[in-house]
Amino acid sequence: MDPKDKAEKDAAKPAAKRAPAGRGKLIGIGIAVVAVVAVAVALIAGGSDDDSSSASSEAASIVSLDELREASGSADNPIYWAGPQDGAELELSHSEGGRTYVRYLTDGARAGDPSNEFLTVGTYPFPDAAAALRKLSKEPGGILASAPGGGVVYFNRERPENVYLAFPGSSLQVEVFDPNAKRALGLVASGLIVPIS
Repeated sequence: MDPKDKAEKDAAKPAAKRAPAGRGKLIGIGIAVVAVVAVAVALIAGGSDDDSSSASSEAASIVSLDELREASGSADNPIYWAGPQDGAELELSHSEGGRTYVRYLTDGARAGDPSNEFLTVGTYPFPDAAAALRKLSKEPGGILASAPGGGVVYFNRERPENVYLAFPGSSLQVEVFDPNAKRALGLVASGLIVPIS
């Protein structure tokens, strides 16, 4: 065999051996991208303002503070809220997957009102929610902050009226929606979003 042919053949062998490793890295990167996209889709499906308003219209009812406390006490998971708000009636609703919504209806709005102009606090079962929010904050427009009690806070610059909160070790994600983005973030950052007690 010509030495030149042998050298070409030997050079081709390591390249062939490296190809699967390169493909393996690409597959690993692809899986990671799919996982990040899945988390983003789950967060968006779990609680955009449009979802909150439509989910609230399913079996929504105006409740008293005592009824809200009773519902929270009998739920599988804590239900979060923003405390009493002047001039607002409390609306409680549940949707698929154990999601619970507390909306603050104003100006004579009735239960199930389709408007998304009301302060809404959604509580969603979500495994390792704090880690998911941290990961999502690395996406374009993502902002990560903290809340009292070690809470992890996330929102996106493109939809700042939706603010997400989770606590390390908890399997719950809380979404606060308000048409006034500063109010939504202020409620979360000040520690006013708490379980109903």
